[in-house]
Amino acid sequence: MTLGVLAPAARAAVPVGLSDQHVEALVDPRVSALGLRSARVVAAWDAALAPSLELDAWLRTARSHGVDAYVTFGPPRGQDCQPGPCALPGAAALRAAFVAFRARWPWVTAFGAWNEVNHPAQPTANAPSAAARLYEVLADVCPGCRIAAAELLDIDNMLPWLRRFRGALTREPALWGLHNYGDVTRERTEMTEALLAAVPGEVWVTETGGIVRTDRWPYDEERARLSVKRALALADAHADRIGRVFIYHWRAAPWEPWDSGLVRPDGTLRPSYAELARYLDVPVPPGIEARGQDGLPVHVAPRRQVVATLVRRPRANRRGVVRARVRCPVTATRDCSVRLSVRTRPFRGRRTALGGDVAQIRPGTTATLSVRLPATRRRLIREGRTTQVEARLDAGWRRTFVVRCPR
Repeated sequence: MTLGVLAPAARAAVPVGLSDQHVEALVDPRVSALGLRSARVVAAWDAALAPSLELDAWLRTARSHGVDAYVTFGPPRGQDCQPGPCALPGAAALRAAFVAFRARWPWVTAFGAWNEVNHPAQPTANAPSAAARLYEVLADVCPGCRIAAAELLDIDNMLPWLRRFRGALTREPALWGLHNYGDVTRERTEMTEALLAAVPGEVWVTETGGIVRTDRWPYDEERARLSVKRALALADAHADRIGRVFIYHWRAAPWEPWDSGLVRPDGTLRPSYAELARYLDVPVPPGIEARGQDGLPVHVAPRRQVVATLVRRPRANRRGVVRARVRCPVTATRDCSVRLSVRTRPFRGRRTALGGDVAQIRPGTTATLSVRLPATRRRLIREGRTTQVEARLDAGWRRTFVVRCPR
């Protein structure tokens, strides 16, 4: 079945929320204009055992704005899940952390046991039985909470993983989570419908949306708009089973490898925002149009881009700083825009962003861009567990370099 046969509802049939890590999204008036009543955040499983100032601000802001918070657990913040999966907490450790979470933020009553349980980089990927124990710990501690037993990503291992997970359960969950980017991006419905057929109870689409850009998908705002439209139409087609949809996310930083934001890094609205507004039957702000990666409307022929020249390719020093030197030609009629992005090498098809730097270089001058690797990554380099990273330069051309990391 393809999504082309699904007719959108005149009004929203399924409640929509926003999935985003940043408190700024919760207070943005353009989010408020959509009338969203729920929001999702991913938290470290042991967040309540540490200060967790950003999470505390997010949860308290959601509460003050009348937004129902849905919290999904994952690895501790700063823990690097590459080159190998992170450690999974034991049942006793998770129980203590969840009891502390309920005591610290008692108004939160909706949870996901673990984020993207079948993703190869997650510690649950090869441990569905352990994941089942973690879900049951949460259900035991808070029997009155709404708890999604597993948030599944719509990739090939979804159904085999699910069968092993359900076989290890001692009770039948009433709520499940799904991330169906594959379906809505590739114009299909198979994985969403397969999950609905495989499990009883309610399903929340805890992440979906329109991918503007990733390592695998080139920049395309129209593809993102259509993906948001398909995601909402697919939920409407199964409104008897799908209880909520969370759109991911509000805004990405320019150097982040994943961008499915409803607004651009510069803060302007994308067509996917207009698509969501139409679904929610709220006024669409005027002047929203698709833009290309150069920032120009897609129907306008872009000016010839100023091309910078590489003076020194990216290198890493022993302090964990990656630097590259670039020159803007003296003949340029305007500044050169240059961006340096550093990320991990591919691990099971996935990379992790490690930081970025941007610069506007005047004609005839040279600039050095630098990125200091996170402390966790620097420790892995010292231990010999990370020997290389990738550095990508966008300077009117795009080139990726493999950078050796000296110990």
